[in-house]
Amino acid sequence: MLVSMLSYSPSMLDEARSDVLSVARDWPGTIGEDVADRIALFMRRLLEWNQRVNLTGARSFEDLLGEHLPDSFAISKLVPLDSSVVDVGAGGGLPGIPFALLRPDCRVTLLEPRAKRVAFLNTAARETACKNVSVVRARLEEVGALRFDVAVSRATFSPEKWLELGPSLLLASGRVVLLTTFAVKPRAANARLVDSVGYKTSSGSARWAGCYCFT
Repeated sequence: MLVSMLSYSPSMLDEARSDVLSVARDWPGTIGEDVADRIALFMRRLLEWNQRVNLTGARSFEDLLGEHLPDSFAISKLVPLDSSVVDVGAGGGLPGIPFALLRPDCRVTLLEPRAKRVAFLNTAARETACKNVSVVRARLEEVGALRFDVAVSRATFSPEKWLELGPSLLLASGRVVLLTTFAVKPRAANARLVDSVGYKTSSGSARWAGCYCFT
C-alpha cells in the first residue's frame, strides 16, 4: 500500500477501494487492488486540493466515482496497446491520471496551461506512483513538434472543434478520442469512426466515447 494513503483509516481505504472496484466491474477486464487503491488516492487528493484550488466541479468522492471515473474506463477500452497519449486541458487529472493507472502500457502526457493545476498534476502523479505520466505546462497551440498516437480532451472544446484541432497532434495513423453524449460526424472528409463505446454515469446520464482516425 502506498505510504501517502496512510493518512486515511483502514476502513476508509477499504471502502474507497471497494467503490473503485465496483465501477470497474461494469467494464470488461479486471483491475487489481493496487490500481484501485491508487485511483482512490488520486480522487481523495483531488478533493483535498479542490478546497483551495479550482480543479473540478465535483464536490464528493461519490461524484468523482460515478460521474467522472467511467470516462477513464471508456478511454482505456479505445486506446491501442503501447500508445503515446496526450490529454489536452488536463485540468484536475480527469480522465488522464486514472486512465494512466488503468493502462500502464501507455505513455501519457497531461497538457495543462495553468500553474496551480500543473502543480496538482505533478503531485498526484508522484503520490500515486504513476510513472507513465508526464506533465507539460502549455496550451494546444504551444506544443511545437510533439506528436502522439492518441489525442484526448474532455470538456475543453466542443465536440466539433475537438475533431478539427485534435488531428494536429497526431503521428501518422494516430487517433482522436471524443468524449460526449452522442456520435459526431466530423467535417473532415478523411475522418472515420473506428471504435466507440456507450455507457452511463451513476446518475443515469448517457455518455459516448468514440475513436476517430484521419487516414
